[in-house]
Amino acid sequence: MSRRIYFSRPGRVRDPASKSPRGASTKKNAADRAICFSLVFFFLCAATLLPLASAFAADKPVAWKSIQQALLRVDDQPVKNWNVYEENKKGDPLLLEMGNRYLLIEVRERKIFELAPAKIERKGGQLLWDPAGLPAEPLATSNWIIRDVGFAYRIGIRLATENHAIDLQLPHPMDLRYL
Repeated sequence: MSRRIYFSRPGRVRDPASKSPRGASTKKNAADRAICFSLVFFFLCAATLLPLASAFAADKPVAWKSIQQALLRVDDQPVKNWNVYEENKKGDPLLLEMGNRYLLIEVRERKIFELAPAKIERKGGQLLWDPAGLPAEPLATSNWIIRDVGFAYRIGIRLATENHAIDLQLPHPMDLRYL
């Protein structure tokens, strides 16, 4: 039976049966691994519970803020009584109010939903709407144009069933990083 000899430093022979700092370092590594695994487990649990928390918060109405200096044309004619609202600063989705008609525009998915005016509540300069009241089917649309045209984003849509062309221009948010 041969006995292995471990070298810790050049010129020194170490006996594996003797107590050495190597045993202490393996205990420290095991403790570090345990902390690492518990942190990973915590973040995985948090990541799975986060969508559930947003689902519970989805029962609350969403506040929509008005976008200033937006332009709207329908069939190349200006609209008299209209406003456009955004839920957050990203600009998607948008809520377009034209008279007593409300259109929810999901720009990235390229869908438009018509919302019932009775389900929208006006509170000061904001609109409140519950996302649970979203219709099942979007309106039929075609000819989507989404472009950055200098100082604005241009969204062009044709409502297929009504044969109306909507041209909406939204201003860019101010970029103050370089001032």
